[in-house]
Amino acid sequence: MHKFVSTLVLSVSAILATSAAMAAPDHRQDDRRYHAQHQDSRWNDNKYSGNWNNNNRYNSRVNPSRDWRVGQTLPRAYNSSRYKVSDREARRLPNTGRYQQWYKINGDYVLVNDRTDRIIRIRN
Repeated sequence: MHKFVSTLVLSVSAILATSAAMAAPDHRQDDRRYHAQHQDSRWNDNKYSGNWNNNNRYNSRVNPSRDWRVGQTLPRAYNSSRYKVSDREARRLPNTGRYQQWYKINGDYVLVNDRTDRIIRIRN
């Protein structure tokens, strides 16, 4: 008898749980419509009005000659081979000392001590 009652209770609770899940409204369609509508308006604002707001990626670029100072630490994001200058003579940069490397970041050249990651010189 006890086994029958527990089986009955479990089956009734499973039926109630599935019916509640089926009866719940699906908000995903509304969310997709809302996001698509707002994405379109942002695109139109930027493209057609000519107003470039602060969310534009060009406004957030780093300008080493203005934003950084000698003695500061070079951010890790720029410490990669992508920014390293290999043709120093072609770019008319001064010789580097021991443990020094030139980096080109957004048009400026930054001389960095490779051991301490400190900026030694900035040239634009």
